[in-house]
Amino acid sequence: MELNQWVDELFEVFDEDNDGVINRSEFVELIDVLLQEKGIRMCETIFNQFDKNHSNSISKEELKEMVIELAL
Repeated sequence: MELNQWVDELFEVFDEDNDGVINRSEFVELIDVLLQEKGIRMCETIFNQFDKNHSNSISKEELKEMVIELAL
């Protein structure tokens, strides 16, 4: 599966309220799935690292950057 397609699918699954961004609680669920329950502190640290514009949400582009950095 191509990276963009994978990120699109991840985004659709975890943007539960379909508002076009992944909010903090949705992000915690995403990280829980991706990192296999490594803890809330890690989620907070990662969220803050990838929420580049400090909007308290993760855009699709920010998610793509996160996936590239953490998963590849």
